[in-house]
Amino acid sequence: MKKYINMGENIKLKAWVLISLFLFLTLNSCNENEFLEETPSDFYSPENSYVNYADFQAAVANLHNKYRSRFYESNKPEEFPSLAFASTELSYQNSDIIWNFASTYLPTGSFALDALWEPAYQLIYDANVIIGRADSDTNELSEVEKNQIKAEAMFFRALMYKMLANMYGGVPINLQETTEPKRDFVRASRQEVYQQCATDLEFSVQYLPGIDEVDLTRINRLVAYHVLAEIYVSLEQWTKAINAASEVINSPDTGLMTERFGTMVDNPMSEYFVDGSDGDVYWDLFRVGNQGRDIGNTEGLWVLPFAFNVPGGASGDHSPGFITRLWQMKILNSDGTSTTLVPTPNDFYHGRGIGMVKPSHYFQTTLWEKSGFDEDIRNSEHNIQRDFKVANPKSEHFGKWVVKDGLQYPASDTLRNFYPALTKLSTMGQFPKELYQPNQEVPGTIFQNVDARRAWRARYVYRLAETYLLRAEGHLGNGDQVKAALDINVVRNRAKAPEVSPGDVDLDYILDERLRELYYEEFYLCTTNRLGKTVERSSQLNPYEGGPILYQPHNNLWPIPFSEIEKNTGAILEQNPGY
Repeated sequence: MKKYINMGENIKLKAWVLISLFLFLTLNSCNENEFLEETPSDFYSPENSYVNYADFQAAVANLHNKYRSRFYESNKPEEFPSLAFASTELSYQNSDIIWNFASTYLPTGSFALDALWEPAYQLIYDANVIIGRADSDTNELSEVEKNQIKAEAMFFRALMYKMLANMYGGVPINLQETTEPKRDFVRASRQEVYQQCATDLEFSVQYLPGIDEVDLTRINRLVAYHVLAEIYVSLEQWTKAINAASEVINSPDTGLMTERFGTMVDNPMSEYFVDGSDGDVYWDLFRVGNQGRDIGNTEGLWVLPFAFNVPGGASGDHSPGFITRLWQMKILNSDGTSTTLVPTPNDFYHGRGIGMVKPSHYFQTTLWEKSGFDEDIRNSEHNIQRDFKVANPKSEHFGKWVVKDGLQYPASDTLRNFYPALTKLSTMGQFPKELYQPNQEVPGTIFQNVDARRAWRARYVYRLAETYLLRAEGHLGNGDQVKAALDINVVRNRAKAPEVSPGDVDLDYILDERLRELYYEEFYLCTTNRLGKTVERSSQLNPYEGGPILYQPHNNLWPIPFSEIEKNTGAILEQNPGY
């Protein structure tokens, strides 16, 4: 009997609960949209990924990671960074690399989409998401946190639009998070794109932290001013460009390095250079561990971290791909046989160079003859190494110098295995310890693996020397060759090069000085395209690089990817003239 009483009580209890729930829902009516809105609690989604400051910091860090991986980590000749030097007077793409160079300028080629268009718009999309979510009412950001997050995201958005405008001219501008397919993009003018960059960067310089307030791998106010100076130059707003560059140059936190410093000052390398030199301040700028402010470097404005076997260290900087393949160079013996210059890839012989891109004849010779060949330290043997000592004990020429002692080698080796080595691209004497072979009969012997053809040190994106050259461009545009020469000579004085006279300063001289100071460092093709100088300078100074197929006036801009034109069915996405 008790069992049935309990059952009845349970039924009454359940009925009372249901009635109470009904009354609660009836008396406390809800907003149906809020009631139906789902916020996942067991996985990340747009609804719960942008809430507190840590969430937004992680999203901004992802912008940094994507930028580094898409523009600095590839070793493919049709992608950045290699593509940033192709079809210019700086480089010669080796003919035995299997790549159809002319395909670079085909609208239907994969390069047109993959090299810049797609990664740039991916970063722009991510930046738009961050900016939009920071402005929403659903996050927990303070006003200070919101502005700082937006400032860094807007910097990346401006940086990507700057590169797109430099390379393609006018492109579509989108400043909102895209939440559904959009097929009606139209191109803004190049000027409009640059103006949008200026708008973003003008916000950034207000709210970004100072250079000593954040890690140098993060964006700071001076980096934003540097890029803003280039944008103002592109808009021909010369006074604004000069003022923006001056914010960087006149900052008490910056200065060109003029004395030797850092990790290799007490580690002489003189036995590996034919002139017995031991390095200089320009050499020091590119040694492992020397890029940060913690070591006293006041010249670096923004650097990308690369480190071997360290979380976040990435897959290495592939700029040594431009280093000569010395470990395969053959030295002829008197009996007709040959031995290699070194038995295996070697730390002191620039690692496992692959000889993918070699410096042009113009860069190797003429450029320096115009600058004081024997005076300019940037052309010294320890910065551009033109001779090498035989380090293979099996060679009858062991210990001799290839050029100085007139040794013989196959002419074909000059294509990939023997040409001047640009030491700023490698880490001589500083490879990760894990890459050294146990047998050190030949000092510096390293393993022959992919990690040995990468540079494991931080890489500059921008440094102060370039800011001086940007301001010089602003002064030149403003009609003041005297002040332009003064800025250029600050850079040249550090290099102990003869000063330039004001009357000799023009855009071509500034581009020459960029080559001498920033070779394989800045994305040079973006600069020559911005100035409309790519075809003119390449065809005159490096005619072997692209040939007559590429050197047409319309090649100063890249083609809009045909795949983007084809799927943009709601509007006409116009192609650049000539394609």
